[in-house]
Amino acid sequence: MFGKRDVEMYPRRFWAWFATEAQGIANALEALARGEADADWALESLNTRIRRFHASLEADIVRTLDGQCHLALSGEEEAVHAMLAAAPALAGWRITPADRLADRRRIPFRLAPRPSLDTLAQPLSGLYEAYA
Repeated sequence: MFGKRDVEMYPRRFWAWFATEAQGIANALEALARGEADADWALESLNTRIRRFHASLEADIVRTLDGQCHLALSGEEEAVHAMLAAAPALAGWRITPADRLADRRRIPFRLAPRPSLDTLAQPLSGLYEAYA
């Protein structure tokens, strides 16, 4: 009855948490782009935290070619608008609804295919395959 609640009523709590974690998430994305580390933890913790405000919300993060991070929110329209209305301006971040992703051709991080060891272990079969 008096324990910790798993549901937050105010989006400002999420944004306060996000402001403290934004640099770590950006660093994880950069390490992922260089192939040095796995950034699954960043997206999982982000989505776990954002679902405390509303269960339908889901976040996706993208690192653009110019180095800016893009946080795209999807879910029930009212919940997305409430989150966006309370979103702070963070240096190096752009926060938008998911339907406004800049490049429609991109595969969201959470849906991107993972390379198979079978594919990686095969020898190169063609002269130009190394440059693909």
